[in-house]
Amino acid sequence: MSATFPAAGRRLAACALGLAALVVAAVLPSGAQFADPGAVRAAFGAAEPVPVLLGGGVDAGDAWSLGWEADGRLYSWGANGRGELGQGAEGDPVLRPVPVALPDGQRVRQAAAGINLGIALTDDGGVWTWGNPDVGGNTATPQRLAFFDGLGDPVAGVDAGGYYYLAWTEAGALYSWGNPTARLGRSATDAQEPRRVTAQGLDGRVVTTASAGRFHGAAVTAGGVVVWGESNGDRTGRAVAAPAAGELLSVAAGNRTTLLVAADGTLWTTDGAATATQVAGLAGIVGASISSPVQGASSAWAWDADGSLWAWGANATGLLGLGAVDASVASPTSVLLPPDAIGGDASRAPRVAAGATHALYDSGEGTFAAAGDNGSGQLGDGSMQGRTTFQVTIPVAGWP
Repeated sequence: MSATFPAAGRRLAACALGLAALVVAAVLPSGAQFADPGAVRAAFGAAEPVPVLLGGGVDAGDAWSLGWEADGRLYSWGANGRGELGQGAEGDPVLRPVPVALPDGQRVRQAAAGINLGIALTDDGGVWTWGNPDVGGNTATPQRLAFFDGLGDPVAGVDAGGYYYLAWTEAGALYSWGNPTARLGRSATDAQEPRRVTAQGLDGRVVTTASAGRFHGAAVTAGGVVVWGESNGDRTGRAVAAPAAGELLSVAAGNRTTLLVAADGTLWTTDGAATATQVAGLAGIVGASISSPVQGASSAWAWDADGSLWAWGANATGLLGLGAVDASVASPTSVLLPPDAIGGDASRAPRVAAGATHALYDSGEGTFAAAGDNGSGQLGDGSMQGRTTFQVTIPVAGWP
């Protein structure tokens, strides 16, 4: 798994030192956890823990998180009151990453964490969902959706938001399902089954990427961005005028607010208005993310190709990673990162995964750091104590 990463040697050493310094709960194939390393060694003979590199990516939900290895093994941690960890049962919070109960042989290439539900896309084209049983027939064990297996158009990407899902195909068809509200961007008929999003004629347009926020969604097409949901045109949606920068690379939907990344490195924002506003003070931006709190303003992050990171917005839980707790940070502010995180030989671009009140910094090299609320163990460090910086990577322990 780690051998596929150019900088794996450096990161493996860092993780190993972290493991030696901390008493961690073991991650076992069964999903069981042991607080006593001696008990683990007794059960597994002379086997020693090895660092797990989440080289596939990470994502953050309301009070829980996901991470997956480059070879597709999926892990979850944090709150589990509605089965959102996908481990077969609802239960108490889990404070360190443990495996999600996908069938043997299923390898994840993308996953997303919604409020208390998850979705994963596997390398054989399968779409799997789990968590909140009020949405899409979910259970605490991931279930494969037969709808997409019979579609004849491979799924290219998935996302999870406020009690609903989005999936888009290689041919550019966008589907939504879940809570029968305006956030689906279509009629509530058969809301629990995947159907084409119709807002602004999206069912007849080619969608290249999309994002599921808490109360609204956003999609990128060749003709620009379409938003829909609360404060964003409701079910019929609204077209957002493309910025003067031209082509859009991506969108990120938060709590009624959307960030737009343009090809020339500028960043734009809209709270449902038909025209986006440029975020001042940023250039060379290649990605952005935004939190989805249940109420109040969102928190936002943006990063460039070198891995430099900026943050602004709500910071009551310290999730911006700036080292302090503030009501709000008015403008993009540089964020300190773990040593060697900037300019490293990463296999993927670094990024931030934003939840409701916590955030995960994904180094692109398989390691992650976390900041914000940790009342349900969603930071994955084995505690329930919050953090205010991304400066310390969090080790993940596993057994071969």
